[in-house]
Amino acid sequence: MSNNYEMPTANYELLNKPINRPPKILSLMEEHMGHGTYGNLLREGFAKLDSTSVDFYWYPEERKLDTKFLRWLLSLSFPHAWIQKQNLDFRRLRAQLSYAYMTRKLALKKLKQCSYSALHFHTYILAFLSLDLMAKIPSIVSLDMTSSQAAFEQTDLNFMWTYRPNILLGQKVFQAAKGIVTRSEWGRQSVIRDYNIEPEKVKVIYPGVDVNKLTPGKKIKEEQKPFNILFIGTDFERKGGEDVVAVFLDRFSEQAELNLVTNAPINYQHSRIKIHRNVKAYTPQWLNLYHQADVFIMPTHFEGFGWVFLEAMAAGLPVIATDINAIPEMVTHGETGFLVQPGDRSNLATHLKYLIDNQSFAQEMGVKGRKKVENNFNAQIHCQILANMFENIISNENSAHHPL
Repeated sequence: MSNNYEMPTANYELLNKPINRPPKILSLMEEHMGHGTYGNLLREGFAKLDSTSVDFYWYPEERKLDTKFLRWLLSLSFPHAWIQKQNLDFRRLRAQLSYAYMTRKLALKKLKQCSYSALHFHTYILAFLSLDLMAKIPSIVSLDMTSSQAAFEQTDLNFMWTYRPNILLGQKVFQAAKGIVTRSEWGRQSVIRDYNIEPEKVKVIYPGVDVNKLTPGKKIKEEQKPFNILFIGTDFERKGGEDVVAVFLDRFSEQAELNLVTNAPINYQHSRIKIHRNVKAYTPQWLNLYHQADVFIMPTHFEGFGWVFLEAMAAGLPVIATDINAIPEMVTHGETGFLVQPGDRSNLATHLKYLIDNQSFAQEMGVKGRKKVENNFNAQIHCQILANMFENIISNENSAHHPL
Protein backbone atom coordinates (compact mmCIF):
# COMPACT_ATOMS: atom_id res chain seq x y z
CA MET A 1 0.00 0.00 0.00
CA SER A 2 1.77 3.16 -1.17
CA ASN A 3 1.69 6.48 0.69
CA ASN A 4 3.18 8.43 -2.24
CA TYR A 5 -0.01 10.16 -3.24
CA GLU A 6 0.34 13.43 -5.18
CA MET A 7 -2.33 15.84 -3.96
CA PRO A 8 -3.87 18.25 -6.50
CA THR A 9 -2.34 21.71 -6.09
CA ALA A 10 -5.75 23.30 -5.53
CA ASN A 11 -6.13 21.45 -2.26
CA TYR A 12 -3.15 23.27 -0.76
CA GLU A 13 -3.82 26.85 -1.80
CA LEU A 14 -4.71 27.66 1.82
CA LEU A 15 -1.08 26.97 2.66
CA ASN A 16 0.07 29.54 0.10
CA LYS A 17 -2.08 32.56 0.94
CA PRO A 18 -3.75 34.10 3.99
CA ILE A 19 -6.61 32.09 5.47
CA ASN A 20 -10.17 33.21 4.90
CA ARG A 21 -12.25 32.85 8.04
CA PRO A 22 -13.70 30.58 9.10
CA PRO A 23 -11.11 27.87 8.50
CA LYS A 24 -12.50 24.60 7.19
CA ILE A 25 -11.52 21.34 8.86
CA LEU A 26 -11.88 17.74 7.70
CA SER A 27 -12.59 15.50 10.69
CA LEU A 28 -12.49 11.71 10.36
CA MET A 29 -14.00 9.89 13.31
CA GLU A 30 -14.25 6.44 14.82
CA GLU A 31 -17.81 5.31 15.48
CA HIS A 32 -17.31 2.43 17.94
CA MET A 33 -18.97 2.61 21.37
CA GLY A 34 -18.14 5.87 23.18
CA HIS A 35 -16.40 7.28 20.12
CA GLY A 36 -19.76 7.47 18.39
CA THR A 37 -21.21 9.47 21.28
CA TYR A 38 -18.19 11.76 21.19
CA GLY A 39 -18.51 12.28 17.44
CA ASN A 40 -22.16 13.25 17.76
CA LEU A 41 -21.37 15.71 20.53
CA LEU A 42 -18.64 17.29 18.39
CA ARG A 43 -21.01 17.68 15.47
CA GLU A 44 -23.60 19.39 17.63
CA GLY A 45 -21.02 21.55 19.42
CA PHE A 46 -19.22 22.82 16.32
CA ALA A 47 -22.55 23.58 14.65
CA LYS A 48 -23.01 26.27 17.31
CA LEU A 49 -19.61 27.89 16.64
CA ASP A 50 -19.14 30.61 14.04
CA SER A 51 -15.35 30.67 14.18
CA THR A 52 -14.64 27.22 12.74
CA SER A 53 -16.32 25.06 10.10
CA VAL A 54 -15.85 21.29 10.35
CA ASP A 55 -16.95 18.55 7.96
CA PHE A 56 -17.37 15.39 10.04
CA TYR A 57 -17.29 11.88 8.57
CA TRP A 58 -17.32 8.44 10.17
CA TYR A 59 -14.34 6.60 8.71
CA PRO A 60 -16.39 3.72 7.17
CA GLU A 61 -18.64 6.12 5.23
CA GLU A 62 -18.92 5.73 1.45
CA ARG A 63 -16.86 2.54 1.44
CA LYS A 64 -17.16 0.15 -1.50
CA LEU A 65 -17.54 -3.62 -1.52
CA ASP A 66 -13.81 -4.31 -1.86
CA THR A 67 -13.12 -2.15 1.21
CA LYS A 68 -15.81 -3.92 3.20
CA PHE A 69 -14.27 -7.27 2.29
CA LEU A 70 -10.79 -6.08 3.26
CA ARG A 71 -12.05 -4.91 6.66
CA TRP A 72 -13.76 -8.25 7.25
CA LEU A 73 -10.64 -10.16 6.23
CA LEU A 74 -8.26 -8.15 8.40
CA SER A 75 -10.57 -8.30 11.41
CA LEU A 76 -10.81 -12.11 11.55
CA SER A 77 -9.85 -13.63 14.90
CA PHE A 78 -7.78 -16.76 15.35
CA PRO A 79 -10.15 -19.46 16.70
CA HIS A 80 -8.41 -19.87 20.04
CA ALA A 81 -9.35 -17.75 23.07
CA TRP A 82 -5.88 -17.74 24.66
CA ILE A 83 -4.18 -16.68 21.42
CA GLN A 84 -6.75 -13.90 21.00
CA LYS A 85 -6.24 -12.68 24.56
CA GLN A 86 -2.45 -12.53 24.19
CA ASN A 87 -2.79 -10.75 20.80
CA LEU A 88 -0.66 -13.44 19.15
CA ASP A 89 -2.89 -13.29 16.08
CA PHE A 90 -2.10 -9.54 15.79
CA ARG A 91 -5.81 -8.91 15.35
CA ARG A 92 -5.61 -5.45 16.90
CA LEU A 93 -2.96 -4.39 14.39
CA ARG A 94 -4.83 -5.92 11.46
CA ALA A 95 -8.11 -4.31 12.48
CA GLN A 96 -6.48 -0.91 13.01
CA LEU A 97 -4.82 -1.08 9.60
CA SER A 98 -8.20 -1.79 8.02
CA TYR A 99 -9.66 1.27 9.79
CA ALA A 100 -6.69 3.36 8.65
CA TYR A 101 -7.03 2.17 5.06
CA MET A 102 -10.71 3.12 4.92
CA THR A 103 -9.91 6.47 6.51
CA ARG A 104 -7.21 7.19 3.95
CA LYS A 105 -9.48 6.38 1.03
CA LEU A 106 -12.22 8.61 2.43
CA ALA A 107 -9.75 11.42 3.15
CA LEU A 108 -8.37 11.36 -0.41
CA LYS A 109 -11.89 11.51 -1.80
CA LYS A 110 -12.90 14.47 0.36
CA LEU A 111 -9.64 16.34 -0.28
CA LYS A 112 -10.31 16.15 -4.01
CA GLN A 113 -13.73 17.67 -3.47
CA CYS A 114 -12.77 20.53 -1.18
CA SER A 115 -9.80 22.51 0.14
CA TYR A 116 -9.29 22.08 3.89
CA SER A 117 -7.18 24.13 6.27
CA ALA A 118 -6.48 21.20 8.60
CA LEU A 119 -7.17 17.54 9.29
CA HIS A 120 -8.49 15.92 12.44
CA PHE A 121 -8.24 12.20 13.19
CA HIS A 122 -10.10 10.64 16.10
CA THR A 123 -8.67 8.39 17.13
CA TYR A 124 -5.04 8.63 16.08
CA ILE A 125 -5.00 5.07 14.73
CA LEU A 126 -7.08 6.28 11.79
CA ALA A 127 -4.02 8.23 10.64
CA PHE A 128 -1.67 5.22 10.48
CA LEU A 129 -1.68 5.22 6.65
CA SER A 130 -2.05 8.99 6.12
CA LEU A 131 1.36 10.27 7.17
CA ASP A 132 1.94 11.84 3.75
CA LEU A 133 -1.32 13.80 4.05
CA MET A 134 -0.33 14.97 7.52
CA ALA A 135 2.98 16.21 6.08
CA LYS A 136 1.09 18.45 3.66
CA ILE A 137 -1.88 19.59 5.75
CA PRO A 138 -1.57 20.56 9.43
CA SER A 139 -3.23 17.87 11.50
CA ILE A 140 -4.52 17.25 15.00
CA VAL A 141 -4.99 13.75 16.35
CA SER A 142 -6.97 12.87 19.45
CA LEU A 143 -7.30 9.79 21.61
CA ASP A 144 -8.68 8.25 24.78
CA MET A 145 -5.80 5.83 25.33
CA THR A 146 -2.66 4.63 23.55
CA SER A 147 -1.74 1.21 22.22
CA SER A 148 0.99 1.11 24.85
CA GLN A 149 -1.64 1.42 27.58
CA ALA A 150 -3.82 -1.19 25.90
CA ALA A 151 -0.88 -3.59 25.76
CA PHE A 152 -0.14 -3.15 29.44
CA GLU A 153 -3.76 -3.53 30.51
CA GLN A 154 -4.95 -6.31 28.22
CA THR A 155 -2.01 -8.61 27.49
CA ASP A 156 0.39 -10.68 29.59
CA LEU A 157 3.73 -8.90 30.04
CA ASN A 158 5.47 -11.71 28.13
CA PHE A 159 3.45 -10.89 25.01
CA MET A 160 3.45 -7.10 25.04
CA TRP A 161 5.86 -7.24 22.10
CA THR A 162 2.86 -8.08 19.91
CA TYR A 163 1.82 -4.42 20.21
CA ARG A 164 5.17 -3.10 19.04
CA PRO A 165 4.03 -2.45 15.43
CA ASN A 166 0.99 -0.52 16.71
CA ILE A 167 3.22 1.57 18.96
CA LEU A 168 5.73 2.33 16.19
CA LEU A 169 2.96 3.47 13.85
CA GLY A 170 1.49 5.57 16.64
CA GLN A 171 4.83 7.22 17.25
CA LYS A 172 5.08 8.23 13.59
CA VAL A 173 1.57 9.71 13.73
CA PHE A 174 2.34 11.66 16.90
CA GLN A 175 5.54 13.00 15.38
CA ALA A 176 3.71 14.11 12.22
CA ALA A 177 0.83 15.78 14.07
CA LYS A 178 0.89 19.50 14.80
CA GLY A 179 -1.16 18.90 17.92
CA ILE A 180 -2.19 15.94 20.05
CA VAL A 181 -5.32 15.95 22.19
CA THR A 182 -5.87 13.47 24.99
CA ARG A 183 -8.97 13.02 27.14
CA SER A 184 -6.97 12.67 30.35
CA GLU A 185 -3.64 13.32 31.98
CA TRP A 186 -3.31 9.54 32.17
CA GLY A 187 -3.38 9.38 28.37
CA ARG A 188 -1.15 12.43 27.99
CA GLN A 189 1.60 10.94 30.11
CA SER A 190 1.59 7.79 27.99
CA VAL A 191 2.05 9.79 24.77
CA ILE A 192 4.97 11.67 26.31
CA ARG A 193 6.60 8.73 28.10
CA ASP A 194 5.92 5.75 25.84
CA TYR A 195 6.24 7.54 22.48
CA ASN A 196 8.94 10.09 23.34
CA ILE A 197 6.84 13.09 22.31
CA GLU A 198 7.65 16.60 23.59
CA PRO A 199 5.22 17.56 26.40
CA GLU A 200 4.24 20.95 24.96
CA LYS A 201 2.78 19.21 21.91
CA VAL A 202 0.30 17.15 23.94
CA LYS A 203 -2.75 18.85 25.46
CA VAL A 204 -5.46 17.50 27.74
CA ILE A 205 -8.90 18.72 26.69
CA TYR A 206 -11.44 16.97 28.85
CA PRO A 207 -14.42 15.85 26.77
CA GLY A 208 -17.88 16.52 28.05
CA VAL A 209 -21.56 15.78 27.96
CA ASP A 210 -24.39 18.00 26.81
CA VAL A 211 -25.32 19.51 30.17
CA ASN A 212 -28.43 21.08 28.68
CA LYS A 213 -29.90 17.75 27.56
CA LEU A 214 -28.69 15.67 30.50
CA THR A 215 -29.98 17.24 33.70
CA PRO A 216 -30.63 15.89 37.21
CA GLY A 217 -34.05 14.39 37.81
CA LYS A 218 -36.34 15.56 40.59
CA LYS A 219 -36.09 13.14 43.49
CA ILE A 220 -39.47 12.39 45.07
CA LYS A 221 -39.01 10.68 48.39
CA GLU A 222 -41.16 7.57 48.72
CA GLU A 223 -40.69 5.56 51.90
CA GLN A 224 -41.59 2.23 50.28
CA LYS A 225 -39.62 2.80 47.11
CA PRO A 226 -36.50 0.55 46.87
CA PHE A 227 -33.10 2.18 46.41
CA ASN A 228 -32.42 2.29 42.67
CA ILE A 229 -29.02 1.07 41.47
CA LEU A 230 -28.03 1.72 37.84
CA PHE A 231 -25.33 -0.10 35.87
CA ILE A 232 -24.55 0.59 32.19
CA GLY A 233 -22.10 -1.51 30.18
CA THR A 234 -22.34 -3.84 27.20
CA ASP A 235 -18.98 -5.54 27.85
CA PHE A 236 -20.57 -6.92 31.00
CA GLU A 237 -17.70 -8.87 32.56
CA ARG A 238 -14.99 -6.27 31.86
CA LYS A 239 -17.19 -3.44 33.12
CA GLY A 240 -17.67 -5.21 36.46
CA GLY A 241 -21.28 -6.22 35.88
CA GLU A 242 -20.79 -9.62 37.50
CA ASP A 243 -19.37 -7.93 40.60
CA VAL A 244 -22.41 -5.64 40.83
CA VAL A 245 -24.89 -8.51 40.50
CA ALA A 246 -23.03 -10.67 43.04
CA VAL A 247 -22.97 -7.86 45.63
CA PHE A 248 -26.61 -7.04 44.99
CA LEU A 249 -27.82 -10.62 45.39
CA ASP A 250 -25.70 -11.19 48.47
CA ARG A 251 -26.50 -8.01 50.39
CA PHE A 252 -29.10 -5.68 48.90
CA SER A 253 -31.85 -7.52 47.02
CA GLU A 254 -34.42 -6.89 49.76
CA GLN A 255 -33.90 -3.12 50.00
CA ALA A 256 -32.87 -2.12 46.50
CA GLU A 257 -33.50 -2.81 42.82
CA LEU A 258 -30.87 -3.20 40.14
CA ASN A 259 -31.23 -1.86 36.59
CA LEU A 260 -28.73 -3.32 34.13
CA VAL A 261 -28.39 -1.50 30.81
CA THR A 262 -26.51 -3.88 28.54
CA ASN A 263 -26.72 -5.87 25.32
CA ALA A 264 -24.70 -8.71 26.83
CA PRO A 265 -26.31 -12.19 26.70
CA ILE A 266 -27.24 -12.29 30.38
CA ASN A 267 -30.43 -13.42 32.10
CA TYR A 268 -31.15 -13.12 35.80
CA GLN A 269 -34.41 -14.53 37.11
CA HIS A 270 -34.96 -12.08 39.95
CA SER A 271 -37.92 -9.76 40.49
CA ARG A 272 -35.68 -6.82 41.42
CA ILE A 273 -33.17 -7.16 38.59
CA LYS A 274 -34.28 -5.49 35.39
CA ILE A 275 -32.34 -5.76 32.13
CA HIS A 276 -32.67 -2.99 29.54
CA ARG A 277 -31.40 -3.66 26.02
CA ASN A 278 -30.76 -1.46 22.97
CA VAL A 279 -30.87 1.77 24.95
CA LYS A 280 -29.45 4.67 22.94
CA ALA A 281 -27.76 7.70 24.48
CA TYR A 282 -29.83 10.89 24.77
CA THR A 283 -33.14 9.11 24.20
CA PRO A 284 -36.10 9.49 26.61
CA GLN A 285 -35.61 5.92 27.87
CA TRP A 286 -31.92 6.54 28.56
CA LEU A 287 -32.60 9.81 30.36
CA ASN A 288 -35.40 8.27 32.42
CA LEU A 289 -33.07 5.51 33.66
CA TYR A 290 -30.68 8.14 34.99
CA HIS A 291 -33.50 10.16 36.53
CA GLN A 292 -34.96 7.15 38.34
CA ALA A 293 -31.61 6.03 39.75
CA ASP A 294 -30.21 6.82 43.20
CA VAL A 295 -26.65 5.71 42.47
CA PHE A 296 -24.58 4.74 39.43
CA ILE A 297 -22.18 1.81 39.79
CA MET A 298 -19.69 0.53 37.23
CA PRO A 299 -16.66 -1.12 38.91
CA THR A 300 -14.87 -1.66 35.63
CA HIS A 301 -11.74 -3.83 35.49
CA PHE A 302 -10.30 -1.86 32.56
CA GLU A 303 -11.36 1.42 30.96
CA GLY A 304 -9.85 3.83 28.46
CA PHE A 305 -12.00 6.70 29.67
CA GLY A 306 -15.59 6.01 30.72
CA TRP A 307 -18.30 8.33 29.35
CA VAL A 308 -20.93 6.87 31.63
CA PHE A 309 -19.30 8.35 34.72
CA LEU A 310 -19.68 11.85 33.30
CA GLU A 311 -23.26 11.12 32.27
CA ALA A 312 -24.13 9.86 35.74
CA MET A 313 -22.52 12.87 37.39
CA ALA A 314 -24.33 15.23 35.01
CA ALA A 315 -27.57 13.50 36.04
CA GLY A 316 -26.79 14.32 39.65
CA LEU A 317 -25.91 10.79 40.78
CA PRO A 318 -23.22 9.66 43.20
CA VAL A 319 -20.84 7.24 41.48
CA ILE A 320 -19.08 4.08 42.60
CA ALA A 321 -16.23 3.29 40.20
CA THR A 322 -12.73 1.82 40.21
CA ASP A 323 -9.51 3.63 41.04
CA ILE A 324 -7.78 3.00 37.70
CA ASN A 325 -6.51 4.91 34.67
CA ALA A 326 -8.41 8.15 33.92
CA ILE A 327 -11.33 7.51 36.28
CA PRO A 328 -9.87 9.39 39.30
CA GLU A 329 -9.69 12.49 37.09
CA MET A 330 -13.49 12.32 36.83
CA VAL A 331 -14.69 10.81 40.12
CA THR A 332 -13.31 12.38 43.31
CA HIS A 333 -13.27 9.79 46.09
CA GLY A 334 -15.39 10.84 49.06
CA GLU A 335 -16.71 13.92 47.26
CA THR A 336 -18.54 12.95 44.07
CA GLY A 337 -18.47 9.21 44.68
CA PHE A 338 -16.34 6.32 45.87
CA LEU A 339 -13.45 4.50 44.20
CA VAL A 340 -12.65 0.83 44.83
CA GLN A 341 -10.13 -1.60 43.40
CA PRO A 342 -11.27 -3.83 40.50
CA GLY A 343 -12.89 -6.99 41.80
CA ASP A 344 -13.10 -5.75 45.41
CA ARG A 345 -16.68 -6.79 46.12
CA SER A 346 -16.36 -6.30 49.87
CA ASN A 347 -15.42 -2.63 49.56
CA LEU A 348 -18.03 -2.16 46.85
CA ALA A 349 -20.70 -3.46 49.23
CA THR A 350 -19.43 -1.25 52.07
CA HIS A 351 -19.70 1.94 50.02
CA LEU A 352 -23.08 1.01 48.58
CA LYS A 353 -24.45 0.34 52.06
CA TYR A 354 -23.18 3.71 53.23
CA LEU A 355 -25.03 5.50 50.43
CA ILE A 356 -28.24 3.56 51.09
CA ASP A 357 -28.03 4.40 54.81
CA ASN A 358 -27.10 8.05 54.16
CA GLN A 359 -29.20 9.12 51.22
CA SER A 360 -28.94 12.85 51.98
CA PHE A 361 -25.15 12.52 51.74
CA ALA A 362 -25.56 10.56 48.50
CA GLN A 363 -27.62 13.41 47.04
CA GLU A 364 -24.97 15.94 48.12
CA MET A 365 -22.40 13.88 46.24
CA GLY A 366 -24.63 14.04 43.19
CA VAL A 367 -24.87 17.83 43.41
CA LYS A 368 -21.08 18.13 43.60
CA GLY A 369 -20.69 15.76 40.66
CA ARG A 370 -23.07 17.85 38.57
CA LYS A 371 -21.05 21.01 39.31
CA LYS A 372 -17.80 19.26 38.40
CA VAL A 373 -19.22 18.22 35.03
CA GLU A 374 -20.55 21.72 34.33
CA ASN A 375 -17.15 23.25 35.06
CA ASN A 376 -14.74 20.65 33.69
CA PHE A 377 -16.56 18.21 31.41
CA ASN A 378 -18.87 20.43 29.39
CA ALA A 379 -19.18 19.42 25.71
CA GLN A 380 -19.58 22.98 24.42
CA ILE A 381 -16.51 24.18 26.30
CA HIS A 382 -14.58 21.22 24.90
CA CYS A 383 -15.57 22.16 21.34
CA GLN A 384 -14.54 25.79 21.82
CA ILE A 385 -11.11 24.84 23.17
CA LEU A 386 -10.62 22.37 20.31
CA ALA A 387 -11.68 25.03 17.79
CA ASN A 388 -9.11 27.44 19.27
CA MET A 389 -6.47 24.76 18.88
CA PHE A 390 -7.38 24.29 15.21
CA GLU A 391 -7.16 28.03 14.60
CA ASN A 392 -3.78 28.27 16.30
CA ILE A 393 -2.13 25.51 14.26
CA ILE A 394 -3.60 26.88 11.03
CA SER A 395 -2.40 30.38 11.91
CA ASN A 396 1.07 29.09 12.77
CA GLU A 397 1.26 27.10 9.54
CA ASN A 398 0.15 30.11 7.52
CA SER A 399 2.76 32.32 9.22
CA ALA A 400 5.48 29.78 8.47
CA HIS A 401 4.58 29.88 4.78
CA HIS A 402 4.24 33.68 4.74
CA PRO A 403 6.90 35.17 7.05
CA LEU A 404 6.82 38.93 7.49
